[in-house]
Amino acid sequence: MKIPVAVQPAYTIYYEHFAGLTWTHADVHKWTPQIQKEFKQVHGLLQMILDEPFYCLTDNPKLEKFIKLLGYEYVETVIGQDGQDRPMWRFING
Repeated sequence: MKIPVAVQPAYTIYYEHFAGLTWTHADVHKWTPQIQKEFKQVHGLLQMILDEPFYCLTDNPKLEKFIKLLGYEYVETVIGQDGQDRPMWRFING
């Protein structure tokens, strides 16, 4: 179950707790350099508050570019719930 943890007009960031890890999701409605800066700050603060790594899976190059921009690092390829291979990424602030 995705839980919204940061709701802004331009985006929403969600947590999802699964398999003992915190997975992040985002809906982005608008993207500008200022929103990018704010999103990165909010995302980093959320991770500092939770004080554990965030994880995500990707399924397309655009999403991979986005999460690399945030500072996620590749961990390994896993089989997703849909049976497809998915790159798994981890974010640790700082």
